[in-house]
Amino acid sequence: MDITAFPNDIFLIVIAYLSPKDLILCRSVDKRFQAAFTESDLNRHVLVQHYPRARELRHIDLNVDWAQTFAKVVGRYHHLKTGKPRSISKLALGRSFVVPSWARYYPISPWQRHLQFEEKTAAFHYPDSLWTYEEGILIFPSAELQKYVLFDLETGNSSEVGFKSEGKIIRRIRLCQRVLVVEWCEQDAYHQLNENEMVFRHFATAYDVSRELDGKWSMVFRNEWKIHFLGFPLNSRDRFFSTHNKTHYAIYLWQPNRSAWGEDEPIEGLAVWDISSASAYCPSEDPSGKRKPEGQGPHVIRRFSFADLSFYWIRQRSTPVLRSLELDENHVYIIEEDHRWLVGQQASHTLPRLHKVKTTGIPFSPGPCWTDECGADGDVHLSFCERVSDIRRPEVAPCWRHEEFPYLTISEAIDAEAGVVFSARHCFMLETISINVKPRVQMTGPGYEISLRDDLWTQLMGKGKICGDERWLIGENSQQEVVILHFDEDPKLVNSVA
Repeated sequence: MDITAFPNDIFLIVIAYLSPKDLILCRSVDKRFQAAFTESDLNRHVLVQHYPRARELRHIDLNVDWAQTFAKVVGRYHHLKTGKPRSISKLALGRSFVVPSWARYYPISPWQRHLQFEEKTAAFHYPDSLWTYEEGILIFPSAELQKYVLFDLETGNSSEVGFKSEGKIIRRIRLCQRVLVVEWCEQDAYHQLNENEMVFRHFATAYDVSRELDGKWSMVFRNEWKIHFLGFPLNSRDRFFSTHNKTHYAIYLWQPNRSAWGEDEPIEGLAVWDISSASAYCPSEDPSGKRKPEGQGPHVIRRFSFADLSFYWIRQRSTPVLRSLELDENHVYIIEEDHRWLVGQQASHTLPRLHKVKTTGIPFSPGPCWTDECGADGDVHLSFCERVSDIRRPEVAPCWRHEEFPYLTISEAIDAEAGVVFSARHCFMLETISINVKPRVQMTGPGYEISLRDDLWTQLMGKGKICGDERWLIGENSQQEVVILHFDEDPKLVNSVA
């Protein structure tokens, strides 16, 4: 009996029992099956039935080919559920402290703390990566093109970043809410700090990233500001940590005390800037500051003294536990973390019983602060945290870090709308990157969970950072390459075939 001759409602009841893979295979039976199973409304119906959270149903093109789209999504989720990427591509990073001059880079050193248990050791902090990703956009210094580029992963096209790196030393780049912030210093020292150290003036430059009507990306200079009034030496001891969103920028400074009077406490500071106002003024071109316009451009809205940091219990002193900074519309959040197996020059003297995470939210204007913390304090039968959930907000302590204690979750890449979560965890020599997939909204429990093959840890976790969504996963290896796992077809390969 030919099911393609059934009335439409009966036909839909029958195919409801077929898996997505079977629906694709039915297209190859004969011409009648091919015509029936590539019909546009049918493919939209089965896409909603099997993959209601797929991005193709959230970003609908008026001219969409539903038969082709369904086949694409089926292939993507097949590779996600099996933990086998369709393809892997690599992009070489260009970075050096001396040459080439366009790629000068001096990273901020992480804290001197690492995990140790008996004779086993593992990283707890990782150095910053010289690439940044958000919603399909990857910005990095391309060794192939010899410049900083914006790479569109969906189309496979690259465009030049408006930031001119010649004559500058990059310290950090970060893309958030379509605002790119580049933190950098001048290549020539500004003044002598002492007989052994020179100080370099440090700045941050913001660009607005947007997509034009023709699909191309553009970057428009927004403003520039000096992130420290004196500057920093280039060494492994002076550190600054920062974050930003569309309207604000926060920076925490930590410097060793160079006092000649034997004071040991490091110099610390925290400042929040309003960077929402565009301004053509560049302080890097005006060392005296005489041309600075009044009431324009970035400005500090709150600065925290030693006393303020102590009042909020966020002063780090010589045993820092700061993990990161975060922002929302009205608060800056200090994320702190400590672990029972930490050792090192800057490890705490009083370690927690298991693993402690804490967030302290401080309003931009004077007012009460917010604190949330968790020590993963289970009972004798439960050694991990009962508070772990899918919530990822700065005001909630990051319990996901100890979700699988004694495993430590190093990094996550979450596509919440698609129900896809990539998690990178290690417990000393045991390392795994897992994929959890919940393609349907009503699914409960862990969903489909699979681990990537073991060798992909070294391919992705060179900087302890992964990013991505349901279409791809991005990390960095130890050969200064950005590595992209494609769960869709690599657009570069598609374009080359076309």
